[in-house]
Amino acid sequence: MKLYTWNVNGIRAISKKGFWNFMATHQPDILAVQEIKADQGTFEKWWQDTEQGFESDLMTEFNYGVVWNACSIKKGYSGTAIFYRKDKFPNIKSYSLGVSKFDDEGRTTVLELEIPTKTNDQIQNKTQNLTIINCYYPQGGRPERIPFKLEFYQEVINLVNRLKTEGKTVILCGDMNTTVADIDLARPKQNRKTTGCLPEEREILNSLFTTGSTDVFRFLYPDLVDKYTYWDQITRARDRNVGWRIDYFLVDNNILNQVTNCEHHDQVFGSDHCPVSVEIEI
Repeated sequence: MKLYTWNVNGIRAISKKGFWNFMATHQPDILAVQEIKADQGTFEKWWQDTEQGFESDLMTEFNYGVVWNACSIKKGYSGTAIFYRKDKFPNIKSYSLGVSKFDDEGRTTVLELEIPTKTNDQIQNKTQNLTIINCYYPQGGRPERIPFKLEFYQEVINLVNRLKTEGKTVILCGDMNTTVADIDLARPKQNRKTTGCLPEEREILNSLFTTGSTDVFRFLYPDLVDKYTYWDQITRARDRNVGWRIDYFLVDNNILNQVTNCEHHDQVFGSDHCPVSVEIEI
């Protein structure tokens, strides 16, 4: 199973910058996107146009569906969505975080689906619940947004813990807008007091790991440097690889041994972020 996360910096804009070529080339089973920058009506119209337009052949071939949570308080802002293969996941359930001030910004889309259970007995045909939490974490660029950002983190932690208590396997992904450690950005010393590197932000990000989840990229590549997922467009930072690793997959520890790969697709353009993928053997 191939899962991708990508901050697309506008779903309508990315559609004109190679999004459909990316979908055709990579053929994700699941694609979680952040910052769709479309309200409910705009996204619905975009999706209808997609199904009826030149992309319809791709939608038909791979039978994609989509669930989303759009920002309802500001046009062209925030929002999340998850594309999924309807042929592989016919039974799904989707919902949001359940906290109005974050849901009003479309910060979270949750997708529950059934996947085969990996067992030694091939005769058995069992499934297990897999819950994918796709989040666009707030930035902390304004002082009043830091508490908002930290509270959002805590609500996500609460959701993960609640789902695990219910016996569900959880994968958390998205643009978390915080670096785990200094290895995750090109210029840590210059950004000590910058949001994304603040001690309180890193502390609560690292507390996600206490929920029984693992940062897959660092698990596989603990010492790999100069691998990032975001670059500032204004300064053309991507040309010099002056970046930040702020887009993650945190995988439930009980399926960690089934993860076979995690990759930053830093040669995919169209956004100020690149896609990140994981592959899970099921």
